[in-house]
Amino acid sequence: MGAATLLEGPVGRGLLRFVLPILAGNILQQLYNSVDAMIIGRYVGEAALGAIGASQPIISIVLALVIGLGIGMEILLGVYIGQRDGQKAKQVVDTMFTAVMLLAVVMAAAGWFGTPAMLRGMRTQPEHMEAATAYLRIIFLGLPGITGYNTMTGAIRASGDSRAPLLFLAVCTAANLALDLLAVRALGMGVEGAAWATALAQMLSFLLILGYANRRPHGLRYNVRDLDLSWHMLLRGLGYAIPASIQQCATSAGTLFLQTVVNGLGGSAVTAYTIGCRIDSFAAAPIVNIGQALTIFTSQNLGARQRDRVREAKRYCLLWAFCIGGALLALLWGFGGEMSRFFGAAGETVDMAWDYVRILSLGYFMAGYFTVMEGLVRGAGNTVIPMVSTIGGYWLFRLPAAVLLRGPLGYRGVWMSVLTGWSFSFLLELFYTRSGHFHRLLDNSERVEEREHE
Repeated sequence: MGAATLLEGPVGRGLLRFVLPILAGNILQQLYNSVDAMIIGRYVGEAALGAIGASQPIISIVLALVIGLGIGMEILLGVYIGQRDGQKAKQVVDTMFTAVMLLAVVMAAAGWFGTPAMLRGMRTQPEHMEAATAYLRIIFLGLPGITGYNTMTGAIRASGDSRAPLLFLAVCTAANLALDLLAVRALGMGVEGAAWATALAQMLSFLLILGYANRRPHGLRYNVRDLDLSWHMLLRGLGYAIPASIQQCATSAGTLFLQTVVNGLGGSAVTAYTIGCRIDSFAAAPIVNIGQALTIFTSQNLGARQRDRVREAKRYCLLWAFCIGGALLALLWGFGGEMSRFFGAAGETVDMAWDYVRILSLGYFMAGYFTVMEGLVRGAGNTVIPMVSTIGGYWLFRLPAAVLLRGPLGYRGVWMSVLTGWSFSFLLELFYTRSGHFHRLLDNSERVEEREHE
């Protein structure tokens, strides 16, 4: 499916055909990310599962930097595809992808040596420290493969092709599952085996999707012997990417700080939080990917000066997000306990994890709104407002609430703090998208050309 599907034809049908493979891919991605947790929880134990959870915030903050660069690339790429400018689209891919991969290599080396200090700084539980260090160091070694796969997948989706990434992700998920079972269950390698399985499967998927991109008759070929690098394109991409990177880092740093708060509640709370986050990742995947799809749709159609299609797409995405939020509310209140047991939880850990997902489900309508609207705003070329939304939601509301509520309410107070951050993001996106500034941004169909000549 090519970009023309997003630029022509009925908006609802084209957007749905585009978003469904992304939704399926996100669910597969969450399954991929959760395979380690499920297998470790079942075959090694809760302490090992807690070790993976303790290292996850560090992985997230590292990936946030490269994900932000990828977002900048996707926005620029979507605009030039909408304008049908193949030369500039190639410059975007060559320049931004090269920058992302160089950054990943540097961060992999730094992460290998800095892992123990980072875990100690998070006040990781002593029983988790050794396993978390081993797991995290191996994940850092695989960072270039993980980064390359995620970035190239985003570029292919930005071109209007959402089916190929799904196919390669299915292969990657199957490979990760097979390697996990071999390393953890058959060979008894514990958390280190799970880390090697993740790193190797991601590298395999990166090589496959890069080969696919280079075989396409048009578009996203990346060949180090035929690079069209551009400082101007790098600066333009960084203009979008830096706020997006700050947003991603603020989220991940906030998650890391919140993990530190949870670590002070004991081992059961750490495991429950890890499981609750896994369930929430599955549950929120459709809403998150609707927002991502709207970003790509918006950048392409504004590049083609088709603003009415963007407004219509926004209405469809909000409707879908609200319907999904209602379904999740019923599902998690009814079956959240069974879901936590599926991840290997037992005893009080089940109740803690169930409380987490029930509390979060109350805010999915708010989250659906601001996630969709962030996708719209980002696709229109404004990555600053989503950044402010995230920083304010996490650092001004969620984290202070977690610290203040932990005393009187215990772990439930920390869980409830999530809703305070979401409330801020909801109100900010509501006010901004109703402002004159935002409507002028949508109406300014010549903004790209003007910036080219600044």
